[in-house]
Amino acid sequence: MFTATRAEYGLLRPVLTAFDKSETIRPLLIVSGAHLSQRHGATLKEIEADGRTPAARVPSPMAGDEGLSAALDMAETLAGCARAYAELDLDAIMILGDRTEALAAAAAAVPLGLPILHLEGGHRTEGAVDDAVRHAITKLAALHFTAAEPYRRRLLQMGEAPERVFTVGSTGIDNLTAFGRSTPAEASAITGLDLPPGFLLVTFHPETLGSLSPRAQIEAFLGGLAHVEDRVVLITLPNADAGADEIRKAIFDFAAARPDQIRVAESLGARGYAAALTACAAVVGNSSSGLIEAPAVGAPVVNVGDRQAGRLRSPGVIDCALEPGAVAEAIARALTPEFQTQARIQPATFGDGQAGTRIAAILETTDFTGLARKPFIDLDFS
Repeated sequence: MFTATRAEYGLLRPVLTAFDKSETIRPLLIVSGAHLSQRHGATLKEIEADGRTPAARVPSPMAGDEGLSAALDMAETLAGCARAYAELDLDAIMILGDRTEALAAAAAAVPLGLPILHLEGGHRTEGAVDDAVRHAITKLAALHFTAAEPYRRRLLQMGEAPERVFTVGSTGIDNLTAFGRSTPAEASAITGLDLPPGFLLVTFHPETLGSLSPRAQIEAFLGGLAHVEDRVVLITLPNADAGADEIRKAIFDFAAARPDQIRVAESLGARGYAAALTACAAVVGNSSSGLIEAPAVGAPVVNVGDRQAGRLRSPGVIDCALEPGAVAEAIARALTPEFQTQARIQPATFGDGQAGTRIAAILETTDFTGLARKPFIDLDFS
């Protein structure tokens, strides 16, 4: 398994747990990216806290947050992963999601003839470069595990063989099932932060394909968030995307001006994030968790801007423009009793919390010999 970020590892944890129970699967972790970067929280400590020791470490410079730095980081990751794959003598490599590090890890496997097992393909995120990365990994991968049936159909539309694409649900729902719900008091104890009833959980990542600069994006977002004056706001910092440094700085400045109201966390970890998610009054920002995990626990969501445009939507999600007035208005609506009730009764979209178990069961009966040689299925347009 390859992992480069806290969020990615959190989504892989249920699969690792299922593999631990298997008599035929032996998982090995290859860590890279932010896990090994002090500037981004050195989240390897979260992996080690689970009692897991990486089989290989693939460092990359992560010296900046602009496109050139990301491309250079990809080159280092590709080279390091290739060496790790060869040294570990793997049968397959599991990769989750859509980050540039994941694409580098997938590319490294191709010339080695190493089958790629891809989780969370088929999503659309029109406002981020992740969209192209995700689809590129799909075309490199040998097996696919999707979060919802419409995403499976999308992969079939891309020429993937039906017998190689499995709808299993999202492992993010597995985490919520495993951790259970928390009260604000319990979330405070788990995270070490003071989170009174009614707090908001906020995450804002750069729109890497947006027309506005990262600075303009975060200024517009915080301009709307500033209208919230009567409740605590917990902000988790963005991923190491292009433009993230500008966003981090603006968040720290925003928090410094409101020390009694704003809490800022580099990383809550999977357990802490689940606790905050299930205890908060609403989720605000543009994280994928607002579209996948939050609806599963009935949390109202304000999804801002275009970063997540194209994903499946639940009735408890309010989409709004990246404009201060629109953000403020959407938050106010999400906090009304009527919308809180609507969010709680929405149907499940991304599975029942058993994705990890399903993935393990499929792989226990998979013959990896020659799996990297994949067919292309042409659609019948007649």
